[in-house]
Amino acid sequence: MNEQLLKMNGLSVGILDALSFESHLEIPLKKNLHYFNKDLLIAELISMTEWLDEQEILSNIALDYRVKSLDSILLKYDRYYPDHQTRKVFNDILGFRAFCDSYDQILEEEFSPFRIADMAKGKAVDDGYRGVHVYYQKSGRHYPIEIQFNTLFDRQLNNWLHDYLYKKSYPVETGKIMREKYENGLIRNEHEFKEVLNNVLFGSKRS
Repeated sequence: MNEQLLKMNGLSVGILDALSFESHLEIPLKKNLHYFNKDLLIAELISMTEWLDEQEILSNIALDYRVKSLDSILLKYDRYYPDHQTRKVFNDILGFRAFCDSYDQILEEEFSPFRIADMAKGKAVDDGYRGVHVYYQKSGRHYPIEIQFNTLFDRQLNNWLHDYLYKKSYPVETGKIMREKYENGLIRNEHEFKEVLNNVLFGSKRS
């Protein structure tokens, strides 16, 4: 991956290495969850979050980031147990949100040692989100770090979708419809987003 794009967002491979947490459970992280003792794995992940909270380097990075909460960790474990790779389930304990001018900047690059999840045209089940997620793993024994790349145009809608639709029991197509309205210029600010959302939800109740 083009390290210049990382540097434009205040990151580098060196910084990612310094923030990489090594597992000491003596089981490769590519193994599925059922190979791990749940209590030991969760305890290690808690230690990881505590360790990350102590890293001063994070406070010097001018980039949005978050460390996953224990509740979120437990939810992911329960959702993906038993047959998902541990390194893929817990690939975002530390996550950054970065900007790019175009997703082609990322998609046209060589990715080793990065792994990419291309959602530039949406997820398999389209919820309106757009972006490209990049995962850096220092070694097979280190937990990955996630970097979510968005264009400014997509970041704005992604934020509203998260604030108003995330974890709500709305019809699955709601986000996709909101994305279409946004791309057609019918949503230009948060007030218009809420108005359009109310209209979309009212229409789905009538149908």
